[in-house]
Amino acid sequence: MAKPTDIPITDPAAGPLALSDDMLRRRCLRCHIYSNGDAYDAVTHGTGCAACHLSFASGKMVSHAFVAPTDKHCLSCHYGNRVGSDYHGRFEHDYNWEYRTPYFSQTSRNTAPRPAGVEWHDLAPDIHQQRGLICIDCHRDSGHHHRESRVTCSTCHGWRPGQPVPSLDTLSVRAQELLLIGRLNGKEHAVPLLRHPAHRQYGSQVACQVCHGQWSFNDAPIHLLLSNRPDYEPWERLTVQGSSEVEALLEHNLHYSEEHPLSMRDGLTGQPRPGIWYQGYGQRRWEQMIVRRDADGIIKVFRPYLDLHLSMLAADGQVLFDNIVGRESGLLPYTPHTTGPAGLFFRDRFRHLLPTEEK
Repeated sequence: MAKPTDIPITDPAAGPLALSDDMLRRRCLRCHIYSNGDAYDAVTHGTGCAACHLSFASGKMVSHAFVAPTDKHCLSCHYGNRVGSDYHGRFEHDYNWEYRTPYFSQTSRNTAPRPAGVEWHDLAPDIHQQRGLICIDCHRDSGHHHRESRVTCSTCHGWRPGQPVPSLDTLSVRAQELLLIGRLNGKEHAVPLLRHPAHRQYGSQVACQVCHGQWSFNDAPIHLLLSNRPDYEPWERLTVQGSSEVEALLEHNLHYSEEHPLSMRDGLTGQPRPGIWYQGYGQRRWEQMIVRRDADGIIKVFRPYLDLHLSMLAADGQVLFDNIVGRESGLLPYTPHTTGPAGLFFRDRFRHLLPTEEK
């Protein structure tokens, strides 16, 4: 199985693949367990086992005592419009200062608390989160110790009296009722079972979140520019970049006469290399789910996660690469963790994908 450390260190000017490798190592891999994460208060964490099992507060380790992972540990990596943030109802603001609230004067625009780098909108959290369940109630092993046994909605909600208890050690049966015991507080949760006839009619061909997802991440396209040109003024409105390193460089070079070198650290080795990766979005939306039929025939929620457009500027301003498209559509299936009741018109989300005889 390929690991992040298998990504080669390259000269990004060597070609599109080398540019992509450099983007991964220097822009994307800052929150993996190989590094301490970003420098924002809520996302700094330990490395290796400590990433999930040591407590951090305000960017500093609290103690050396190992603890069970909490959602705070999970969100130190799963933030910024990734699965995990949606479970808590968080949708990141845009980077432009006109689209971030609260508003501040120009001289104090970046003094608001931003524990995860960018402010967020508070949307509807997942119903499981509202009931008090934490990430490891379902994701027991988190995939970091070993290969996790796959847990789906039907693992719990598809159970029927008389069947064996599903393979989660927090589940038990009492009086023909399936119970889940919360890992955080030991609270008992009665598991509601699938009773609506729509589950029998569509359950084999439509993923649960197509009907039960309340909203989904829909950020597209994502533009990434590797710049070796010390030209900072055009970026003043986009100083907040979801990267403390980019943010600090822009803030310093915009407001002080002595410039810092234009360089950015490798997320795995920590070593700086010339050039800095800027990021921006064409739009950021949550209200309209993208529903498609996947290659396995199942209708699922998709998001434009790989709708990436890469460009590169040389120090003299020469455009070495421009708008390299990472994937034709950029769409990938995903499971929005925004579960709630299905609406009255749930079929309208997928009716157009059904065979004619079923419509």
